[in-house]
Amino acid sequence: MSYADAAFGLILAGLSAYLLFGGADFGAGLWHLVSRRRADQRVIEHAMGPLWEANHVWLIFVMVLTWTAFPPVFADVMAAHWVPLSLAALGIVARGSTFVFAKAVPDQGWYRWIFGASSVLTPFCLGAPAAAIATGSSGWLSPAGLYGGLLTTALCAYLAAVYLIWDARRLGDRSASLRFRGFALVSGAAIGLLALPGAAAFGVHEPLILLSAAAGLVSLGLLVRRSYLAVRATGALAVAAVLWGAAAMADLDLDAAAAHDAVLRVVLIALGAGALILVPSMAWLFALFQRGTPQTAPAVEESRAS
Repeated sequence: MSYADAAFGLILAGLSAYLLFGGADFGAGLWHLVSRRRADQRVIEHAMGPLWEANHVWLIFVMVLTWTAFPPVFADVMAAHWVPLSLAALGIVARGSTFVFAKAVPDQGWYRWIFGASSVLTPFCLGAPAAAIATGSSGWLSPAGLYGGLLTTALCAYLAAVYLIWDARRLGDRSASLRFRGFALVSGAAIGLLALPGAAAFGVHEPLILLSAAAGLVSLGLLVRRSYLAVRATGALAVAAVLWGAAAMADLDLDAAAAHDAVLRVVLIALGAGALILVPSMAWLFALFQRGTPQTAPAVEESRAS
């Protein structure tokens, strides 16, 4: 395996982490907008609160590594898709700001509306250019781009609903857990109806897409059986396989676009050293906020709000 292949694999790993963690945050924002029940919104806010900023480290990682390892690819993508990527950046800033402001000024309902709307805008504007690149389409507003943006938004919504089922159970809110289960079943079925015909229409025959479909079907079965821990793994596999399948479709000449091996060698060494700090820190952060007595969290937040 060449240095270019290793760098590209790390970029896909970073994108997978951003989709599975940051993407779930975007999907949670969609459900925050759709569900008007304050109990559901409290579960979402509690689940997102400690980690939503940390998840963007994966996006920064991907951008820096692409810029350093594949400068022509980075330049071409930014030049061709600066409009959707700028809208995505604006959405990230808007949703983060309003998420914080809504905590400080809870009577301003439009903060929550902007938070939800930008949580829909951002994954769409990230998925549309990605689909255009993977299929070789003319732009992010092409049929393939629009399809990719819609599918990415739906995948984030599904992933968030799957994760929130267990978070609601941990918080002792079984009714919210059942509602998120319903959201997961509906969004999962909608993705199946959207993804399979779309893959056939655009001539997608990657085995990873078939793996995603199989994992999605298993996930729906686990949701029906209420196997809420197992479905987190199969749901994540279904979503990540779509990303890796799209990457396999893209016609990229990695060796021609890659930086010199001397540069890539230094980059990989620096990433290895940084991973010794980043990965344990992120794991410890997740572990800290999965401990304790979370069943009291909604009551605590409600008493603070009052």
